[in-house]
Amino acid sequence: MRRALLLACLTLGPAVAATPGRMSEPPRSSFSTVTTMQQARPTLDLLVTVRLLAGLLERGTLAPGAQARAELAAALGELSTRPTLGPLAADRTLDRVRGALTGTQRGTLDAARADLERRADLNLSRARFAAPDGPVNVALLRYGFMLPGGFALARQVAADPELNPYARGGASAATLERLLALLRGP
Repeated sequence: MRRALLLACLTLGPAVAATPGRMSEPPRSSFSTVTTMQQARPTLDLLVTVRLLAGLLERGTLAPGAQARAELAAALGELSTRPTLGPLAADRTLDRVRGALTGTQRGTLDAARADLERRADLNLSRARFAAPDGPVNVALLRYGFMLPGGFALARQVAADPELNPYARGGASAATLERLLALLRGP
């Protein structure tokens, strides 16, 4: 009997010691809300698109004509000078980029995106994640595997959807500069 009572006290002790207010609160995570991801998604998608375009042009997989190169350079050239970006501006830029490409070129870009997402999903399936403030945001982690700036950049964009990563320097700005040089080059 004593043993059963001792076992019950040891098992229930931490649960009883927890305050009722803390037990009823949902886990807090500033990056797990749907609204945050909806606001951040256009900028994150633009970051991924710029990365993919730079890679496709470097490998020669995508070869837009002179007019399309000029349109792409015009759409992307202003990114590094803007103090903020925001979801609407990022969405408009994405539309201009996709509009400058032919249907086949958009298909090539979409296929490269699908391949990058498969690789990110593979990395996610191999990794273990834990967050001290609640469940992890898998969508944000996926972007972290797809962006030149990694999860730190994805998290910054999610925390501040008006953030312009291209105006701050770093890996994303370098990728944009490389892409613009490829578009303006021979």
